[in-house]
Amino acid sequence: MRRWRTMKDENGPSLRTKRSNPPDIQSTGGLLRFARNDISEKCATYSKGDKLKKLQSSVMFLALSGLILVACGQVAGPSVTTQSKPPAAATNAPSPRADWEQKWETALAGGKKEGSVRMYTSGWPPELRVALTRAFKDKHGIDLEFTPVTRGEEIITRVEAENRANLQLVDVFGAGTTTLLGVGMLKQKGLLGPVEPFLMLTEVLDPKAWSGEKFPFVDKDRLVVGMSISVGRYLLYNTESIREGEITAFKDVLKPQYRGKITLNDPTVSGPGQAFINHLILDLWNFEEVNEFLKRLIKQQEAVILRDNRILVESVARGKFSIGLAPHQPTAAEFINLGAPIKFVVGKEGTFASYGSGNIGVPARPAHPAATRVFINWLLSREGQTIFSRQFGLPSIRPDVPTDGFLPVYLQQPGERLFWLTEERISLMDDWLRMSKKVIEDAAK
Repeated sequence: MRRWRTMKDENGPSLRTKRSNPPDIQSTGGLLRFARNDISEKCATYSKGDKLKKLQSSVMFLALSGLILVACGQVAGPSVTTQSKPPAAATNAPSPRADWEQKWETALAGGKKEGSVRMYTSGWPPELRVALTRAFKDKHGIDLEFTPVTRGEEIITRVEAENRANLQLVDVFGAGTTTLLGVGMLKQKGLLGPVEPFLMLTEVLDPKAWSGEKFPFVDKDRLVVGMSISVGRYLLYNTESIREGEITAFKDVLKPQYRGKITLNDPTVSGPGQAFINHLILDLWNFEEVNEFLKRLIKQQEAVILRDNRILVESVARGKFSIGLAPHQPTAAEFINLGAPIKFVVGKEGTFASYGSGNIGVPARPAHPAATRVFINWLLSREGQTIFSRQFGLPSIRPDVPTDGFLPVYLQQPGERLFWLTEERISLMDDWLRMSKKVIEDAAK
């Protein structure tokens, strides 16, 4: 009897496992008073001429003494009427506050006055929403309100209805790249505004804070920011029937010994199967080569096409199939964490990478602009990303965020080439979906 068993989680599993004052100096006022008294006494004793000579001599003596004292820096007190320059600033005086710090304090004050940030999200699990709400409230005293939806299209429907009613209710969108940038989605419908003006914190703006030392704008117009990294793993195998290292490339599954032992996630519908075929066509091979691969996979190797993500993974884990192509990665991670005898192949060809649902964008007119600015900067900081990554279940694209608990296979391997999901690639998805359907239909003939 096996020592592992499955558990269903409808929310989807995680991929985790003084300066002192100068001494007082004696004022020359006493010396000057002593000199004046001395002159008066002498003037009463001598003749008028002698008085004049003595007075002149005393005045000259006093003038010379004053010059000497001034040169020594010892003239002080109210008896000296000469105006002096203001003292130079101390070298250890604090420098003026940076401009961004003043703007940040203004944003904080404005955000607290507005009181809340409202998000429309798709694909952000409940545990993530709860964790972000608590942490942001504790940090900045601003409420975070979520309106979660099941599909990205629901966000578009909601925002368009609000715009027709001249309502501005939402501040931030959190969703998959396709929802934000896909054909007929938020960007194409003009529902996104620029996010760059909201970025303020130096730890957010510093390119070195991000993977590849480049701020993770997803699109060329810099409207969407990607936060998480989802590395595609498309080849799962049963470790009790296949040795590690036996398969290193996708075409290895065409070897005769694997006939009748392969299952494939349906590539004719949106999901891992379609992403797998797109990766083969766009990144590794070409349409003709993929067409031939699928023909041999279906006809020669008798691969079974499945649509249920859980059934596919479990069938490999239980040994019904030795190989699973394009498995649902979170489901596979759940089985692996439970001790099922399955592993992923890290192929030598490189792999596809995306941000999953870990993207954010803003509407053209956020309802709470100051609070939105505070939230976006906090979310993109190391603190915010640590919470996001842990609860979202994908590693952050910030390299300073811990990856403890994630299965190593879900992290980019040293030297591994990644083919990133781009806006151009998204625009071609409908075309590739039609092509994928044709390939499967032709291969099945």
